Amino acid sequence: MSNLSSHILDISTGRPAAGVAVHLARYQQGDYQPLASRHTDANGRIGAFTPAALPAGRYRLTAEIGAWFSAAGRETPYVHAQIELQLSEEQHYHLPFLIAPGGWSTYRGS
Repeated sequence: MSNLSSHILDISTGRPAAGVAVHLARYQQGDYQPLASRHTDANGRIGAFTPAALPAGRYRLTAEIGAWFSAAGRETPYVHAQIELQLSEEQHYHLPFLIAPGGWSTYRGS
């Protein structure tokens, strides 16, 4: 089983993105099935999703950045930032989102 954590940083301000809704889904039977939804904490982090132990397979992590920017009175053309990934057995995956109103990026953290 693997586990997954994330964090979101607003690189346009240099600050963590607190309160962003993030959804985790698993690909099964030809479609993504919802598993968990969390909000980033005051430091922009999600330490773990429930279930904490994830079997190998395809997953989708979706951060609702459009709603977050809108709530802050900032415009962005992006409704969400989304990562589709393949988890293998017995690994920790830390997948950060680096966001700004004009774009977003990700990488595999530690």
